[in-house]
Amino acid sequence: MVLERRAWTGRLGEEHVVSELEQKGHRILERNWRWRRAEVDVISTDGAALVFHEVKCRSGRDTLSLDPMMWWPHVAQQRRLIQAAHAFVRRQDLTPRHLRFDVWLVESVPAESDSPQTMHFPDAFDPRSIRRTSRRRRPYL
Repeated sequence: MVLERRAWTGRLGEEHVVSELEQKGHRILERNWRWRRAEVDVISTDGAALVFHEVKCRSGRDTLSLDPMMWWPHVAQQRRLIQAAHAFVRRQDLTPRHLRFDVWLVESVPAESDSPQTMHFPDAFDPRSIRRTSRRRRPYL
């Protein structure tokens, strides 16, 4: 029941982001594209840039007034998004001039009449700044 509500909230948030992107002139290439353990919510083109969008949705009021870093994709998720982006480029045989990673924060409201509020962070993180760290196994407890 809770998972269904969260999935529904996420789906509505993604729909809202896609409609905003189309209004801004983006061409949507893929939605919910999966590669290994990563999922890219929306992939679009914006001029010469290939843009990978991560959509974070929360339900309730005044959640956008909280610190956006509470919603931000953590470093491991950023690394998976970057790897998925490179896999997408290889599989599609594309040569984009610029790869961009955007983060969208969407606050869905319970009333159907209200439109969700969004915060858009273009170029939210730089793939070159994510350091490749070695994985250390945790000892069994």
